[in-house]
Amino acid sequence: MKKQATRSTRATPRKKPEPDGAEAPRSRLEQSEWFAQAITEFREGRLSQARDLFEKAAAGPVKEMAHAARTHLLVCERRLNRDAPAPASAEDHYNLGVALINRRDLERAERHLREALKLEPASDHILYALALAQGLRGDIYGAGESLKRAIELEPRVRSQARADPDFASLIHLPPLAGLLRIDKERAAAGRPGGTP
Repeated sequence: MKKQATRSTRATPRKKPEPDGAEAPRSRLEQSEWFAQAITEFREGRLSQARDLFEKAAAGPVKEMAHAARTHLLVCERRLNRDAPAPASAEDHYNLGVALINRRDLERAERHLREALKLEPASDHILYALALAQGLRGDIYGAGESLKRAIELEPRVRSQARADPDFASLIHLPPLAGLLRIDKERAAAGRPGGTP
């Protein structure tokens, strides 16, 4: 029975693995395909794409291939870190933080956003990004505090958070829901500070 499943898997045409997914390889064949594609990306100098694929291949069932993938992954990380200049300004830290949020490397994103805030403490866009990183990481109360500070600096941030798909899974949770409800109440009462 196991051999039949293997044969049918091999007979089915496969798409090339996409580096955006975060799942582990479901089979030896998938791990092998990701590893081979990672080697191609690595040899052609596309280290970021290679790193993502090596990371996926490292989670696969073939231990030797997983070890080789982890070794190549370390090389990619070293080269990428060596090539990238260290962030110096608040905007550098902010941009790196946003890129890390997109990769869902949330702890590092939060560190860079906090560095950006040290350099520009009254920056609503940095606080907004920090709130998102904290919320996605599960620190809902920290996210609420950061979002509250961002709204105090720029009230339009409230409506931005309500419309932002990245915040969609978070805005119904307290205290974020409370921050957005206040906005609706002010708008309904016609008081300043609320946006319809």
